[in-house]
Amino acid sequence: MAASFDAISVDGACSTNDTVVLLASGAAGPVDDAALAPAVAVACAELADAMVLDAEGATKAVRVRVTGAAGADDARRAARQVAQSQLCKCSWYGGDPYWGRIVSELGSSGAAFDPDLVGVAYGGVVVCTAGVAVAHDAGALAAVMAEPRIEVVADLGLGEGAAEVLTCDLTPGYIDENMRTS
Repeated sequence: MAASFDAISVDGACSTNDTVVLLASGAAGPVDDAALAPAVAVACAELADAMVLDAEGATKAVRVRVTGAAGADDARRAARQVAQSQLCKCSWYGGDPYWGRIVSELGSSGAAFDPDLVGVAYGGVVVCTAGVAVAHDAGALAAVMAEPRIEVVADLGLGEGAAEVLTCDLTPGYIDENMRTS
């Protein structure tokens, strides 16, 4: 669960609609306990991925990876802050790789943070190193941002902590779906 359902966020809200229940009657007979846990983990990861891809109005799935954090808790906190940022989500929808928004969210996450150490990459295209913009292939970056799946990697440069959160972009479709209560 920690690597699947607990590592996704569509809008930061908890919902009773986002519930998964695993039931087993035993009617199929005995199972290999050593094989069951990995199989359930794979199924959970696939379902979590599908939940993000099926989010209201989503056009892009975005995997936010934070590395180099002071610890695992800091990495999770920072990754979730970026994944839940409305500004970041809007920029992903618009195909705008504005790394300053990522750095801003990392800095306000409560995780240990030094702006002079942070680096940011989109789909392997490094856009920020040591807290400043770096030369990069603009065409390659535009291609990454146009994809339906984007990976954002933020390296805090402070330690070995790492975490990731899968999220999606924020679109007019999300607003259309959620602007009414009935």
